[in-house]
Amino acid sequence: MTKDTDMTVGNPFVLIGTFSFSLVTGNLFQQLYTFVDTIIIGKKIGAPGLAAVGGTEWLIFMVNGLVIGLVQGFSILLGNCFGEKNEQRFAVCYHMSKKICAVLAAALTAVFLLISGSILRMLGTKEEVYPMAKTYVDTILLGTPFLAFYQLFSGALRSRGNSRIPLLAMTVSSLCNIILDILFVNVLELGIAGAALGTILSEFVVMLICGYYFYHDGSRAGYDGSALENEKMVMKRLFRMGLPMAMQSLITSIGGLIVVNRINQYDLTFLAGYTSAVKLYGLLEIAASSFGLAAAAYVSQNYGANKMNRIRQGVRAGVAMGAAVALACSAVMVFGGKSILRLFIDTSAVMDEVLGYGYGFLEILAVFFPFLYILYILRAVLQGINNTVVPMLSSFAQLMMRLLCATVLTRFIGYEGIFWGEVTAWLFADAVLFAAYRLEMRRIME
Repeated sequence: MTKDTDMTVGNPFVLIGTFSFSLVTGNLFQQLYTFVDTIIIGKKIGAPGLAAVGGTEWLIFMVNGLVIGLVQGFSILLGNCFGEKNEQRFAVCYHMSKKICAVLAAALTAVFLLISGSILRMLGTKEEVYPMAKTYVDTILLGTPFLAFYQLFSGALRSRGNSRIPLLAMTVSSLCNIILDILFVNVLELGIAGAALGTILSEFVVMLICGYYFYHDGSRAGYDGSALENEKMVMKRLFRMGLPMAMQSLITSIGGLIVVNRINQYDLTFLAGYTSAVKLYGLLEIAASSFGLAAAAYVSQNYGANKMNRIRQGVRAGVAMGAAVALACSAVMVFGGKSILRLFIDTSAVMDEVLGYGYGFLEILAVFFPFLYILYILRAVLQGINNTVVPMLSSFAQLMMRLLCATVLTRFIGYEGIFWGEVTAWLFADAVLFAAYRLEMRRIME
């Protein structure tokens, strides 16, 4: 189960497909608990609970995105080292990554715990849900160190072509989270804090599992301090890869926070409907992120091994598989969306109104969903060949479209402008990424 996979040889379609399947399966379990989270909160606490969770998601994404983006940048370099078959350099890069993660996790936790309340106020969080929102986000923030080291361990494993251990870890963690949610919210009646506590304890579990298997083979993590490479130089390379990816997540989250501020101007039923739709959207999006991670691992290894022809082959295989899966997800939204949304709320007085908002959002998402999958794949490909600047610029394109639609388009078509902001963000980002991909492939093939 701990076997590494050399993705510089073999059929790209099979390699990316197998790798993606493991990640999709694991991520499905990971998203399943957020899905169950929402169902439990909606049934037990009602629309105010959904509104509280929905109003904090982009703030949590901001913190998590900074961590995940930075660590994913590190894993690209680790993949290059593995593709080069240079275990010494891999060990040095991993050692320095671990130091950065420790400092980053502590700093982010302390800073955002201090300012979370002010950010929620700036977002216009409604007074009736503010206490729940503050409790939820602060509890989640306490789990930031667990998230950072889970991402580091799983990213290091993926860089070596191992997606099986992250699959195992996420499966166990998700089942643990569901059980804890039921215990804390339904049995012990800890409310919104119980849901958040279940999440961070499950992050602790997944961190332990990935860390155990990574360190199980000492050759992968061994570092005796006698590195041939200068540590400062390695640190610079890590930040050069990781910071643009962290900034990419930060930019995306700023756009999301602007949208949340706009959403908070509508009533609770709109926020509940929007939150419910976003939960299903998030569940169906995980295959896109899985294809992206698979593409990053595949491309980074082949780039390190200087096998440029295989990169183009892998991109074609990834896009073909991604588009097919995206169309299947679109069918789920269109034909099963209403039935799924009904799982989230148990208040008949507002059921129809909540469903109207949520399903309206899903209908728009469904039409353009393949473009989201293409976005993830192209962004990962560019990152895999060490171009992290253009993916960051594509996030600016997303930010601008979300901002324009949330602040301008809503004046003409109302709340639906927020829905259109999401899909136009994908389209503009795709345009930037595709142009950069064509240019980069010409460069590296010369």
